Amino acid sequence: MSEKGGGTGPLHAEGEDEPFPLAHPVDVAALSESGGLSFEIAPEAPERALVAQYLGLEALPALAFRGEVVQRGAGWGLEGRLTARMRQSCVVTLDPVETDVEVPVERMWLPDVAPPTGAEIELRAEDDRAPEMLGNAIDLAIPMLEALALEIDPFPRADGAEHGTQVYAPPGSAPLTDEAAKPFAGLAALKARLGGAGGDENGGDVS
Repeated sequence: MSEKGGGTGPLHAEGEDEPFPLAHPVDVAALSESGGLSFEIAPEAPERALVAQYLGLEALPALAFRGEVVQRGAGWGLEGRLTARMRQSCVVTLDPVETDVEVPVERMWLPDVAPPTGAEIELRAEDDRAPEMLGNAIDLAIPMLEALALEIDPFPRADGAEHGTQVYAPPGSAPLTDEAAKPFAGLAALKARLGGAGGDENGGDVS
């Protein structure tokens, strides 16, 4: 079985803070019948714009996630590769800074793993091979965006930019500070948003 396409699934209900921008759920029962899955997720420009806004990026000109989900014992493993190009503002000069990303992504889901709480979330953020709880569905958008979030430079700087360089901003706008420019406070923040958006990260409706 193979899948190809952009992110799918509805956004969360209107009024919720920072709804998760994409969903690409795969039914675990369907995985069991097929024995695995080859996938390619390539969000279109409107979806990339939602992801960029969610992660605090200026823009996300390119994003793709390819790989396989294969059975491993009683659970399922993911082996994939994330490629992306993201644009941020230099925290010193406000000039655009583009970064190309190409990283491997691995995940493991097991039926007998309890969902992480507290400090366990941060520990799992440092090791993407730590098993996660297997639900009725695996949302491939989650490991894709987790991997992307980990590649964001919290304080991007243009070539030659140093502290002490004058900061330019449009009239009436405050210059960008390091704190304001920090786009993502680590993977724990993403996990917290996922938890607050409703449902566990591997569940959800599958249409």
